[in-house]
Amino acid sequence: MHENGRNDEASAEPARQPSSSTAVGEHVTGILDAAEDAAKRIREEARAEASELERLAAVEAERIKKELTEDARSLRAEAEEYARDMRLAVEAYATQHRRQADEEARTIVADAETQSTSMREAAEQMVRQVEGDVRRRQEQLRAEVRMLEQRKRDTLERLEEVAALIQDVLPSRGRDTSLVGDLKPDRQVSSRRAAPH
Repeated sequence: MHENGRNDEASAEPARQPSSSTAVGEHVTGILDAAEDAAKRIREEARAEASELERLAAVEAERIKKELTEDARSLRAEAEEYARDMRLAVEAYATQHRRQADEEARTIVADAETQSTSMREAAEQMVRQVEGDVRRRQEQLRAEVRMLEQRKRDTLERLEEVAALIQDVLPSRGRDTSLVGDLKPDRQVSSRRAAPH
């Protein structure tokens, strides 16, 4: 602007004599002042722009910080929820398997007790049957022994009767050598053998 002014002045006053050193100094001073004012304005505008940029950067940084914080909280909440769900699922799975194991164990114990009871009852029944068979066999043997003893006594009595008849028919013999006397010792011996029963 000052240079254009100088050109205008030069064209408007072609006949003017060259300016003095004082006028030149004032003119240079004016140019320097204008340049300093312009530099000051530029510096002020730059400071203002830098301050605004800094403010905007701080606002943006705060916004980004808040977003990242919210994202981190959301991710942490999701991770905690996932971990809680997994823990509950594992506990439910373990509980179910423990319940199944307990049921299987109770079934096995019940089956074992049932089988043991059946085997014990079968053994007791077998023992009772054997004892009954033994008692019946003992009674049968006692009856057979009694029958044999009775048969022996009957046989001896018949032999004594036959011996007496024969003694009556045969010539007389000594009392000690009679057939009836010969039969009595066997009867006594038989009686002694039968006595323990």
